[in-house]
Amino acid sequence: MSVDRREFLKTVGIAGAAAAAGSGAVRAQPADAERRMNVLYIMTDQQPFNCVGANGNAIIQTPNLDALAARGCNFSRFYIGAFPCSPSRASQLSGRYPHNHGVLQNDVLFDADVPCLGDICTDAGYDTGYFGKWHLGGNMYREREDKRAKGLGGNWYYERSETEAGYRFKPVPGGVGEDEAQHGFATWKGGWKHYHEYLHAVGLGEFQEKNPWVGNHNDAPSGPEGTHMYSKLPEEHHMASFFAQETETFVRSHAQSDRPWCAVLSFFGPHLPVAPPKPWDEMYSLDQVELPANHRDALEGKPIRQRGASRNYMLGKWKDDQFKDYIRRYWGYCSYIDQQIGRVFTALQETGQWDSTIVVFTSDHGDMVAAHGMIFKLGACGYEELYHVPALVHIPGVTRPGSRSDALVSGVDLLPTIVEGCGMPVPEDIDGKSCVPVLKGETATHRDIIFSDCSNSSIVCRDDQYKFVLNWKSRDLDELYDLRADPGEMQNLAYEPGHEKTAERLCAACVQWARDANHKYAGLIAQQAAKKPETRILEIAATAEQFKYLGGRQFEMAIRWKVDKDVEAEGKHWAFTQFLNKRYATDGSIAFRFTPYPETPVTEWKAGQEHLIGPVKVTVPDHAGPGRYEVRTGLWDPKTHKGPGMILGGLGNAMSIGHLVIETKDGTITDIRYEPKPR
Repeated sequence: MSVDRREFLKTVGIAGAAAAAGSGAVRAQPADAERRMNVLYIMTDQQPFNCVGANGNAIIQTPNLDALAARGCNFSRFYIGAFPCSPSRASQLSGRYPHNHGVLQNDVLFDADVPCLGDICTDAGYDTGYFGKWHLGGNMYREREDKRAKGLGGNWYYERSETEAGYRFKPVPGGVGEDEAQHGFATWKGGWKHYHEYLHAVGLGEFQEKNPWVGNHNDAPSGPEGTHMYSKLPEEHHMASFFAQETETFVRSHAQSDRPWCAVLSFFGPHLPVAPPKPWDEMYSLDQVELPANHRDALEGKPIRQRGASRNYMLGKWKDDQFKDYIRRYWGYCSYIDQQIGRVFTALQETGQWDSTIVVFTSDHGDMVAAHGMIFKLGACGYEELYHVPALVHIPGVTRPGSRSDALVSGVDLLPTIVEGCGMPVPEDIDGKSCVPVLKGETATHRDIIFSDCSNSSIVCRDDQYKFVLNWKSRDLDELYDLRADPGEMQNLAYEPGHEKTAERLCAACVQWARDANHKYAGLIAQQAAKKPETRILEIAATAEQFKYLGGRQFEMAIRWKVDKDVEAEGKHWAFTQFLNKRYATDGSIAFRFTPYPETPVTEWKAGQEHLIGPVKVTVPDHAGPGRYEVRTGLWDPKTHKGPGMILGGLGNAMSIGHLVIETKDGTITDIRYEPKPR
């Protein structure tokens, strides 16, 4: 379904007042000096910078966020201070980096002694409310058994401890969960107990009982990812609608209050499963979607862990239309959430509170959305799609309507900005730095370089031109990108001649940041950074060549192996090439294969060598018909039932290298061709 923008706004009932705000129909005025500003803090989960219309996406429809951008300031280079969800959320709400607030990875409890926005506002006499995803109280997954915490069901959290080798985490039973008020937020509505109560109240109790896991991140998807999926919940009773409704009620109930208020509206979407409710799943057509310019990335010269992220890296597994469908569903989810945000904006307008309320919109991190051939979120990277997120800030009487700032701003900077905007003293012991001078137009710069902690294992930093990723814990390859020359981050320059000084400078900056920000393990990070990465750019890699269609059901091809590290292997390893197509499969997904023995034994392969296997003549078996076959090649010892253990850094004994395409006419093969994997 593709619709005209204006007609769509009429159809879904986008808030007229919010849409009018984009035209400047209502001018912001300073709030009453006798009462502090209200605060409305809106956070989505997993929404990248380019999934907001005001950020240059000409197709996606987010009129309410566009209106907010038109009335406030749009930060074009805002980066999260930590990754993933839990660390980022704690950093935004506390103004501290993970090692200073304790939430160094997902599912670690947010220490009640670390003050956050709710605590600060409560102490200042505010009425406070939190509506939606928290992910800082453990017990997130309820009764579902989780492979990370076997035997604990879903009732667990990670307990943090300190060792000489760094922080360690182990799952332990318990956690407050999403259902109880925490950290100074008095009014509280979560995505589990409260949402279940709501479903029963609106006549969907039977639906909830038949779908016992609905709630939190489970919004009853219609099918598995990779297929066209949508939420089986009606749009008016989806969790996003529930949280917006509760926030709207909170806002309206305080219209006549003498006390200021602070409310956080925290959506679970557009985080996976990417299943927006109907009709939003088909709001955009496949024809409207173009794959990103950096979609076809073979990940050469990049950390081994990226190539091993089988849950994320779908290039060669998904067809283009599957990626496009993922994108259109993602955009539809963002547009649906935007509509819910509009309801709260309307409440502010209709109750006369818009000009006395600070409004902030951002996300805890982004999504790959087909960039680099990936979906979801990837832990072993610092790509723009994950770390660069939208940040829209409106402080009445401070922000200049329609302003846009290119200043480098961190997620830890939001708390002090809000606190100063409210006229309260900014805490001295935080890592964040108020952006109010930028919002006023007093300065165009904020930070020379920004840093983000990634799961207590990597440090991501960027300056005006370059981005650097220090993979200090695993000592996997580091990454360096020139964001001016290569905004899609396709070429890792960390080990390229001529870029040594830049890589060294930014690596040193990461180490210095750890020291300056009082990281307990700054010394360990420095030691690790001084080590050369243990993983080479390539260890063993294969490509197909000398392909030739011989007519009938026959073709021939050769496989060239490039060795970048001395091979240490025992036994006789055969080289196998498999052709995968589930329709014609006889062994798992394998339709047929060929398995020659290398003339040069694998145990003799040395770094810098290349070995050609073949060309081998292959006959397509009678059961295999027309279509596309994934071509996967590897090495295998039939006695030990394993490969050398070095292909893709030991992440497997095979790699996908392209597709075989078989064409037929009247049941007879007319052509066979090979399409190499994009490089």
